[in-house]
Amino acid sequence: MRSLEVSSFGPIKRGEVRFGDLTILVGPQASGKSLFVQLFKVIEDSGAVSRNLKQYGFTWPKDKDPVGSFLSIYFGGGMESVWKRDTSINVDGKPYDFRSRVVKPRRGPTNHKETAFLIPAQRVLALQDGWPKPFLGFPQGSPYCSRDFSESMRLLMEHGLGSGKAIFPQPGRLKSQLRRLIDEDIYVGAELLQHTDGQRKQIVLWPDGSDAPLPYSAWSAGQREFTPLLMGMYWLMPSTKIKRKGDVRTVIIEEPEMGLHPQAIVSFCLLMLELLWRGYRVILSTHSPVVLDVVWALKELAQLEEGAALQSLKKIFRVGILGQPIKEVFASALKKDYRVYFFDRTDDEVEIRDISSLDPGDDDDKISGWGGLSGFSGRIADLVGDALNAGSMA
Repeated sequence: MRSLEVSSFGPIKRGEVRFGDLTILVGPQASGKSLFVQLFKVIEDSGAVSRNLKQYGFTWPKDKDPVGSFLSIYFGGGMESVWKRDTSINVDGKPYDFRSRVVKPRRGPTNHKETAFLIPAQRVLALQDGWPKPFLGFPQGSPYCSRDFSESMRLLMEHGLGSGKAIFPQPGRLKSQLRRLIDEDIYVGAELLQHTDGQRKQIVLWPDGSDAPLPYSAWSAGQREFTPLLMGMYWLMPSTKIKRKGDVRTVIIEEPEMGLHPQAIVSFCLLMLELLWRGYRVILSTHSPVVLDVVWALKELAQLEEGAALQSLKKIFRVGILGQPIKEVFASALKKDYRVYFFDRTDDEVEIRDISSLDPGDDDDKISGWGGLSGFSGRIADLVGDALNAGSMA
């Protein structure tokens, strides 16, 4: 899929996203970003989604309101209202019949291969008991993408990740510079382990020098949020010798910044560049100006001579020695196509706007303020300045 256009879908009045190598979606809460990426997933992997739901016993009627019934299962209970009488979808510039292609597919060969992997914003729910939940371990009404992600992580653990060795750090998983940054910014010397307390398996943190592990409930917010994200990266990066996972070509990550310090967000962005180097197309939704700072820097540095650009990226990402593996990741990143879209809400309706230039000097404040993410600090400074000036004149 090269582009996805929707109208009258959930809060989205209209808008089109043309996907680059990395596509960033920004906008206020409840503006439809999550609905949009989940729609992308079900269109891209309609056969796999339908097969998985049926395998786990989910059914939807084929006659009376099949679209609403399917949406309440896929997006979660109560979400059937996102589909309206005048909802329309265009894929690559052509009308897309959601009912006949996804909900009630016509007879004929169906592609059951998964080509898009979605890491949801609610990923922390997958580990809230210290171990990934099975597909059917979620409450009724939970969205498909949360179930599917957690099941993938459970299978990853059951098939040997961390059995007899640390889950993190683990040689052969991620480049050494990435492991160092994750250790410094998130786990702070602790090992991530599979641990059995005599009754059940759990994922625990074992701080350096400690006599006992920390259970999931005692982790920091950043560690709880990042660990399922890290496991998703492991799933997508089987080893340093295998670039991609199966047939997956698109990676979707929702709000990777949750719980993380800005420096840790920069380290995540290096993971994101690793995905691009491996040949994945990445779609990211975020509320973090740090992510857009990094994308803006990449777009600007791409205009320089490569050697100077690589040295700047080395400093931005704190990689130390610019060895060949990281050099390849940076060189690849400087050649990628970056797109940014703003889900602009006005009077309870959302329009999707292309703000990919990220030009800080643009007259349009939606572009210069990067969809509001970089504009808040400047606006607060202006308001405080006005108040101080008014106070001094009183």
